[in-house]
Amino acid sequence: MKQVRQAAHRRDETRRKLLIFRSKEQLIGFLFFITIILISAWIVQSVKNWMDDPEQMVLSQLTLSGEHIFTTEDDLREAILGLGLPNTYVGQDVVDIQQEIMRFPWVKQASVRKQWPDRLIVYVEDYKPAYYWNDLFFLDEEGNVFSVPSDRITDLKLSRLYGPEGKAKSVLENYSKLENLSKKLANNQFALQINATISDERNSVQLMVTRCIAGVCDENQEIKLVLGNKHIEERYEQFIKLFPEIQLRTPVDERITVADLRYENGISVQTEKIAQ
Repeated sequence: MKQVRQAAHRRDETRRKLLIFRSKEQLIGFLFFITIILISAWIVQSVKNWMDDPEQMVLSQLTLSGEHIFTTEDDLREAILGLGLPNTYVGQDVVDIQQEIMRFPWVKQASVRKQWPDRLIVYVEDYKPAYYWNDLFFLDEEGNVFSVPSDRITDLKLSRLYGPEGKAKSVLENYSKLENLSKKLANNQFALQINATISDERNSVQLMVTRCIAGVCDENQEIKLVLGNKHIEERYEQFIKLFPEIQLRTPVDERITVADLRYENGISVQTEKIAQ
């Protein structure tokens, strides 16, 4: 009888367990679901551990794009290696790399992104030199000052601008106004080309100009114009209009070297003998 009661008790226990899942199929489905969750968690953790491993996913390809006149791929590699960062997809911090590239004085803007699985893509836009600034630097069209290693510069024919530190934009503004006057008053027979603009702490302006005839400029005979710090455009316009007459009154064996336009009632002109 005891064995009969024990067998009946086991049947009751089994029946209660089955009641939880109502059927063996539900129990098997539940166990399968739990197995899938455990396997998925294991896979995710394994992939994470693999990606965090410095020995894995080495960034081996570099793509440089953009309007890079001076920047080279060697510059980028030098910047990245200088950071001492892990050379892996996960380990590379693109913000740090971007900031390091922006340290190059000729770089205007840069952006960095990673492309799975092993590529680093860098977009760089360099400043475009439009003028020389104090013979040591360059200006772009917006008046930004930058420098470039001398071995990357060819012989550029650019106007020269000189002025106090921090005054580049105002010097460029004066130059642009006067250059526009030169173009406005030029004709097929005569024009003045501005080679240099010089400004001092008091905003007094001097120009180095060259006479051009029928589009041909005499680069070897510059004339210094002293304009002062008042009525600069009016004085320059006056000189352009009077220059043909001044030239006619100059002896054929002399050339104009300096014209001072700071006088209210005239122009002071200096000449020198033309070397034979």
